[in-house]
Amino acid sequence: MEEKKVQTADALWAELGALHKKSNSERELIYRGHSDSKWDLLPSLFRIETKEQLFDLIGTRWRSEQLTWFEFTNLRNFIYCCDDAGSIIPTDSVRFRRTNLMDESFSKYRPHPENWPDEELIDSMALAQLHGLPTRLLDWTTNPYVAAYFAASHALNYSKWYSGRKIAIFILEKGAHLNQSCGPVRILRVGGSVSKNVVAQQGLFTVHPTLEKQGEIVEIMSLENYLPSQHSIIQLTLPVEESLELYQLCVQFGFNAARLFLTADGACRAVIEHQSYLTTTIRIAEADKFSMNRSHS
Repeated sequence: MEEKKVQTADALWAELGALHKKSNSERELIYRGHSDSKWDLLPSLFRIETKEQLFDLIGTRWRSEQLTWFEFTNLRNFIYCCDDAGSIIPTDSVRFRRTNLMDESFSKYRPHPENWPDEELIDSMALAQLHGLPTRLLDWTTNPYVAAYFAASHALNYSKWYSGRKIAIFILEKGAHLNQSCGPVRILRVGGSVSKNVVAQQGLFTVHPTLEKQGEIVEIMSLENYLPSQHSIIQLTLPVEESLELYQLCVQFGFNAARLFLTADGACRAVIEHQSYLTTTIRIAEADKFSMNRSHS
């Protein structure tokens, strides 16, 4: 993965603007923001806390059909629990449930786990992902400033900064607007019926592939390792100290939690983030003052 180092928030903002202008129907770019450039491009299903849970359930490294069964039952249970909660499932119907949620529905994936999940399940999987269920979907956006907001806002906690830490914006050239795959990696848009937050965030998803056949041990890699060379990823990095300035730019241009999470939860998140921004600004000022006093003593 190519890393392009940027030293200031203003320079990053300008770089994102230049990239955004180049993105068009024939060469669409999509973006993802991380508050730590060292994090791999892994969906929540494959991060350490879920992997540990899977190990406890299965007792060994999982085979492809075991992982697929775990995902299948989790998604089905999510849908049934939405019934209890009175929450609407996108694309729901009697036919959808009969075709996709019965035990026998899994029979088409057992010999071919690489076909999981069927596209009919993506909207439900996206809804589950947006509400915290670990899935193999990874969130992206077609708007680079949305990615900048997520990278900066998640980096506001000064206590988690360490020397040399950088935030990152990942940029994937996916090809034409309607292109739905980059090699084995599927790229999918979902409708506003899934969540109005997806619309506000101009969001879409990559689907982490399973390349292993039935009976084979699953080997998980960061997303860039599955991509053909023509779909390589660029990583724009910025020193974490610049995340405060980047966050301010995001807020100034209307990219904040209240506008990207269109509920009262988003409004609350915006207030809490602003408090974190103020607290971190004060802590940095105090640290600088302490360092200056020591240098003069």
